[in-house]
Amino acid sequence: MPSLYETLRQWDLRFANAMASLPERRPWVAAERASIREAAARSLRLRNEWIPQLHPQSAGTTLHNGFRIEKLRFTSWPGCHGAAHLYLPEGGPSPLVLIACGHGPGGKQNRGYQLMGEHLARSGIAALVSDNIGQGERAPMGHQKVPGVFAAGLTLQGLIVMETLAWLHWARAQPQFDAARIGMAGNSGGGTLTLFTSALCEEPLAAVACSGYPSTFEFIARKEKEHCHCNLLEGIVGELEMWQILGTLAPRPLFLFQGSEDPLFPIDLFRQTAARTADAYFEAGSPETLRTALFEGGHPWDGPRRQALTSFFCETLLGTPLREGAFCEPSPEPPADPCFTEWPAQALTAEALASQLGQPGTANRLSDLYPSHLLGENRLLRGDPAEICAQFAIFLGKISQNRAPFGKLRAHSCHE
Repeated sequence: MPSLYETLRQWDLRFANAMASLPERRPWVAAERASIREAAARSLRLRNEWIPQLHPQSAGTTLHNGFRIEKLRFTSWPGCHGAAHLYLPEGGPSPLVLIACGHGPGGKQNRGYQLMGEHLARSGIAALVSDNIGQGERAPMGHQKVPGVFAAGLTLQGLIVMETLAWLHWARAQPQFDAARIGMAGNSGGGTLTLFTSALCEEPLAAVACSGYPSTFEFIARKEKEHCHCNLLEGIVGELEMWQILGTLAPRPLFLFQGSEDPLFPIDLFRQTAARTADAYFEAGSPETLRTALFEGGHPWDGPRRQALTSFFCETLLGTPLREGAFCEPSPEPPADPCFTEWPAQALTAEALASQLGQPGTANRLSDLYPSHLLGENRLLRGDPAEICAQFAIFLGKISQNRAPFGKLRAHSCHE
């Protein structure tokens, strides 16, 4: 049995070999931009026929100063229940921003997301904040550890992206929103969701903001810790890097930013990715539509970052600067209530949903699917070495050739 040192050294070599063969994909070249999107979709295990239709229903409305909040219950796939808050400004039709939740406690009821929704709505921009699969009110579905999703041949991030693409399809069909002025923003895990959704959506978003995530896939993959399973992207190391995906968004307005003391993502990696994205925007002939910034502080959005986001979306979606008095913290408004009094007893879990969509399969651990021979000791690793090596295998894994190629996205029920 090899030592832990030797095992990790072998993984280092595998990562180095993968990065040495990273394809040259220039997002400012149309054919290569298409190949970037195809590779991203394969890594997520995204299938067009799996993108659901959403059926949201109002569970009540609360009135606030200058806006209202509509509580939405929805189903995406059959048996898959969800909850969202929709912040609606006075008047309409209005632009809309999807606020992608990260790992902040409470999902959409995290105070930071609620404040972001309020600021946008007061400024005349609607905001949709939906709980991702297994987060917020949907915690009973499972999120952090769902090996059965991978056993079924899917990824958790892929499921979340497909559901978010369905939200965009729904939003474009609603008369209270201006379909030409829809944007998206997310931090951390919400930054992951924003990165992929904005690149893979059928119609380009009008403006995108991504923070607390832009770095490199290699850096994330090589962390010697047990990841939340939504971070695991199959075969992406040696296939794509983040700047290539971000570069596909040109010439659309894009705002990349990070905290100067973020403990999760080094500043130098953020600067590197921002610089390469800037080069892609330059080559695409739209350098002026990319903004980058470093803010004092750590990982989450804070007041200055929420203000900068509100200003960005006012300028890009409304064509006006942030209105004086529209930004107010702390907020005098009460927090939004949950959408469910109790979670539906027959609601699918994330693993049951994956089995319904994909191939039959179960697993208690990732290392059941991707076994490796290791010493059973942690030393300085943050978690079980066998699980960490299974994650390495996922990030480096070969994309299955029997998956349907990524093409023009069409939102519909997987049971049509």
